[in-house]
Amino acid sequence: MPGKWWVIKLQLHAQISSFSTLFPPFVLFDKKIIAKSFDNKKIVINFGKKYIVMKNVVGNPARGESFYQRKREVDKIIDRILNGNNLQIAAPRRIGKTSILYYLLDNKLEDYIYVYVDTESVTDENEFYKKLLKEIIKADDFKKSNWFKNLMQKGNKFLSKIKSVKILGQEFDFDEAETVSDYKTEFENLLAGLEFEDAKRLILLIDEFPQTVQNIVEANSGSTEKAIHFLQSNREIRLNPDINLKVTFIYTGSIGLNHTVAAINGSAFINDLNSIEVEPLLPKEAVGLLQELLAIKALHAEQKVLNHLLAKIEWLIPFHIQLAAQEILSISDKEDNITEEIIELAFNNLIAARNNNHFEHYYSRLKKHFKAADFNYAEELLQTIANNNTIDKATAYNMALGHGVETQWRQVLEILMYDGYINNVGNNNIYRFNSPILKMWWLRFICK
Repeated sequence: MPGKWWVIKLQLHAQISSFSTLFPPFVLFDKKIIAKSFDNKKIVINFGKKYIVMKNVVGNPARGESFYQRKREVDKIIDRILNGNNLQIAAPRRIGKTSILYYLLDNKLEDYIYVYVDTESVTDENEFYKKLLKEIIKADDFKKSNWFKNLMQKGNKFLSKIKSVKILGQEFDFDEAETVSDYKTEFENLLAGLEFEDAKRLILLIDEFPQTVQNIVEANSGSTEKAIHFLQSNREIRLNPDINLKVTFIYTGSIGLNHTVAAINGSAFINDLNSIEVEPLLPKEAVGLLQELLAIKALHAEQKVLNHLLAKIEWLIPFHIQLAAQEILSISDKEDNITEEIIELAFNNLIAARNNNHFEHYYSRLKKHFKAADFNYAEELLQTIANNNTIDKATAYNMALGHGVETQWRQVLEILMYDGYINNVGNNNIYRFNSPILKMWWLRFICK
């Protein structure tokens, strides 16, 4: 490498990813930090043997050092919790909602007790409350709480009322062998009996809740009665005065809760939830994430090259940035200087057949969410946008007339916008794909 080197050795056990975020000119190189500045002179800071490098986790929720900080969203969530709100975290698929839940779970912000529950496979109300009850009882932080310790010292009279709890000396666990007909009552009794000290709260992080609502409808041959009852019972628990000062519910999922419950006329049963939107990264945040990912192989990119990549990605969600970084890393040698030519090659590789698993769900979800004429309309609409770059509202309406869906065409558009397919930002009458990457994939694999 050209230029003069200044080497500083520090035995500092620091999180290098955070360091490079705080000081953007610095780029990770092997076990060091490199800065190319000061008239092309370079500074190398050696952090010793203990160093942490972000891993590029593509497609799965990121945890620990692989999670890129989402301070804006996390701060909003904590602020709303402190104000006593129950929440729904709203955002399209792949934008990082589950990763944020994991961050709350792993970092125990405000010293609360966090319990994460994924209910994607749940198909009935009793099963839902059984799963929540089980995860709470088995959670280590719950068992370590002062409430639990005091409870065991005072005796097990309270726990004996909960049939699904088995007591083993000074411990208790979930009793899989016990058959309980009403887990909602068991769950409600446990929450009502909580007595935390120092203003602690139990934070229930419930992932894929909208999918659970949809599952209940499908399990009952399209009847919405039990799904409505399920929403009512959740609301009843959230508003229970013996519970709502001690427990916070946070719901999220890969499909929109508002649209899911609106489709079964259940919106009134979630109007107590405070909504927090997870937005795409800001450009400076996207640059920070890119720099940390490229640091895996000590790659360097000038700011204008990074800007070129971000302009091509356009919709700056972590998933797309991680996928682009993966392609750049795969075609670059260690210590390479990334050029716009490399960016173009990597970008075109994003829709290679090997990446189909990252995009196919967008099409399969259409078939699951929309039925019959609604699906045919949504399919033609997206193919038209992919081929023509945009579609105007009048054309979209005329297309709806052709499919006989003129009464629900607006709802179809709203669902496609919420779920991250299209947007009308800048002009309410013009719709386009959110992501040029998804548009490229649609053109190659879906358009006829």
